[in-house]
Amino acid sequence: MNEAFSTFDERLLELASFVEDAESLEKGLSRLAALVGHAMECERCSIMLLKRDSDGGDARLRVQAHHGYLPDQAYDVRQPLGSGIAGRVASAGKGLLIRDLHASDLAAEALRAEGSGPVDVIAVPVILEGDLLGVINIDSPRGRDRLTHEDFRMALILALVVAKSVLVHRLKGLLRTSFAQVALAREAKGDEGPITHEPEAVARILARSLFDEMTRAGLSRDHVLVAAAELIGCVGGGEKA
Repeated sequence: MNEAFSTFDERLLELASFVEDAESLEKGLSRLAALVGHAMECERCSIMLLKRDSDGGDARLRVQAHHGYLPDQAYDVRQPLGSGIAGRVASAGKGLLIRDLHASDLAAEALRAEGSGPVDVIAVPVILEGDLLGVINIDSPRGRDRLTHEDFRMALILALVVAKSVLVHRLKGLLRTSFAQVALAREAKGDEGPITHEPEAVARILARSLFDEMTRAGLSRDHVLVAAAELIGCVGGGEKA
């Protein structure tokens, strides 16, 4: 086994405990990308999450955090499922270890420019309770030339940790507000399964609860529309890509 595998348990503990002090999911993902890169002893790691565009179109993969060099324009790419390496991994729900990327069958779909030597790439899906969250991409091992099947197995384990970390961040965010606690508790009485890992489902629950609370307070339909417009204004003025 390579040196990375011999220290993997220490790296894994460090990765699993990051949620204790991360201030937000956004900052947490940046640290996750760095921790995954260190655990894999690789120079480059990027985390892509499946996100729906504001126009309501199909959900696409978008880079949310990275470690090592990554061109700024990578954050502007919206990768459809089934397209490109990450899109294929996401669509199939299975990871890939690509040996010598530019000499492989996937060379035409590579976004990375060809260098002087072979480039090995690992891409693994991040799946939470059966739902696809995104994809982790890893390459450029330090102190060695190639990635191995042991590296691939480590990446699969790390993807599980990342998925659970995303879940913990979402739960921590929900538990910070009493309104969210009451809304979710009220919804759980008639729900048959967990929904806290599904942001869209949680958003609908909070919206319905807000509407109910405003109605109970005696506010009119016009006041509800004012609140809705205010929320849209907040999104338009403060949303980050």
